Amino acid sequence: MSRSRTTTRVCALFVAPLLALVAACGATGPEQTLIRTYFNASNVTDRGSLANITMYAWNVREKGTVTGPTVNSVSEERSRPLRVKELEQAVADAVAAEETFTQEKIVYQNENFDAINRVLEAEREEADVASGDSEVQEAWTDWRARTMENSKAVSDSQQAVSAERNTAYLSVQADDPDLSQFDGQIVSKDADVTATVTLDGNASEQQLTVTLQRTILENGDEPIEGRWVIATVN
Repeated sequence: MSRSRTTTRVCALFVAPLLALVAACGATGPEQTLIRTYFNASNVTDRGSLANITMYAWNVREKGTVTGPTVNSVSEERSRPLRVKELEQAVADAVAAEETFTQEKIVYQNENFDAINRVLEAEREEADVASGDSEVQEAWTDWRARTMENSKAVSDSQQAVSAERNTAYLSVQADDPDLSQFDGQIVSKDADVTATVTLDGNASEQQLTVTLQRTILENGDEPIEGRWVIATVN
């Protein structure tokens, strides 16, 4: 075997693993394109483009413009169950609990109507309540606090399911499927990115972690596989 052929073979043995390593790092993969599109749109506040690829807003005024983002590596994918069904049940439970509480509150209010009015009037005037109304004042204070707690529980559960739905819809974009009818997975991965960040005229090279996410809906033998979108940037 000639020296040139031997050299070529040896080089191939070293170059092939190197190319495989570069591919595994994802430096020129689809992550690169998505991340560059995201920052290009963020730099000019292109809300139309951003609405199609992310729900996370990179605040240029506070964090600066990002140019030349380069993906150094991409983590292994991780997944968690899609929680729409679970969170919708939490909303239903919170609403039911609030309704039960409200009925109990109405009963107490009707039974103590006059005393409650005296308590409210004394509170408005910043005066002491009559000694006979002190127990009602204490009870009514508790009822009001629990009213706020129940209302917050409903609001929090509604916000949680809305966020989960929006995350799935952004990735899937498939004729607005009724997500409560699907099981599925939220899949995530992190891209380690080097970029130039310019804020107030000062440019610096920074390391950013961009989390990408997609939704996979279970649909018999043909799952609905959503596209990758930007979840967060740190």
